[in-house]
Amino acid sequence: MVTAAAGSDAAVVSSDVLAGVSCAIDLVVANPPYLVDPQRRLYRDGGGALGGALSLRIAAEALARLEPGGRLILYTASAIIAGHDALRAELEALLTAHSATWTYRELDPDVFGDELDREAYAAVDRLAVVALDATTAR
Repeated sequence: MVTAAAGSDAAVVSSDVLAGVSCAIDLVVANPPYLVDPQRRLYRDGGGALGGALSLRIAAEALARLEPGGRLILYTASAIIAGHDALRAELEALLTAHSATWTYRELDPDVFGDELDREAYAAVDRLAVVALDATTAR
């Protein structure tokens, strides 16, 4: 479906991340699930040991497919362990490999604190909501 938004044409495509998108991509905006959910509910479980796998997959696919000067906006969360943000470190490697410019910041330093009582988060200090805004090289 192609619609007009803010004076620009936009295509809305249903897809497994970017697998079903065949056109050029200028912008990816994503707010994937980012928790570990023992019931593996799609709207909650982000995959991987700490819930960040889907966020990393979205970033990797977006950076590989965005047009030069394209933009990725990712709103997600990261499990912070002993002060280390592993999601940021993995995203930084992807961003560097694609020569992207980017900002990354915590929006909420401790969201869903009750989730930390779950076994999957035994070593986690906190869950921080983060935002990544990246632009691919021109």
